[in-house]
Amino acid sequence: MPIRTGMLPLGLLAFLVLLGNQPCGPIPGDALEGAVSGEPVSDWSFSDAYSRCLVEVRPEDPHSVTTSCFAGEGALYVPAIMGDSKRWTKLAIEDARARIKIGETVYPVTLERIEDPAERRAVARLGYQKYHGEEAPRDWEPSDDRWYFRVTSRAPGAPR
Repeated sequence: MPIRTGMLPLGLLAFLVLLGNQPCGPIPGDALEGAVSGEPVSDWSFSDAYSRCLVEVRPEDPHSVTTSCFAGEGALYVPAIMGDSKRWTKLAIEDARARIKIGETVYPVTLERIEDPAERRAVARLGYQKYHGEEAPRDWEPSDDRWYFRVTSRAPGAPR
């Protein structure tokens, strides 16, 4: 038994080394790795081919997380379940500059929290449709603790 127990920390260490500084599930990371897009994005509909996105906030000391993302009418949105308790959401509100990784490409962006109730409901319904494969029921309402951010492309070469 002691040998097997001793192997657990080594296995965890090996996993973390392989993971590098990228976020994985609930484990946050640092600066996102990957080719950085040199072109602004005006239509994010390609992102719906991916179930997850990686979001990096706080450019001076990057903090990245794994989250879902979805597009609607060319725009991109990122939700945060229990948004008021997340570190990354607070950082995004303090400084809107961010980067998002979709597939193998990293895009410089800004994040803006959606607070208008009608817009928030419409955006939430887009997410429901992507992840449930059908339109939300007419009486469905997003939970109050779920925050939504609008993602806007930043100019190429914009400060990290």
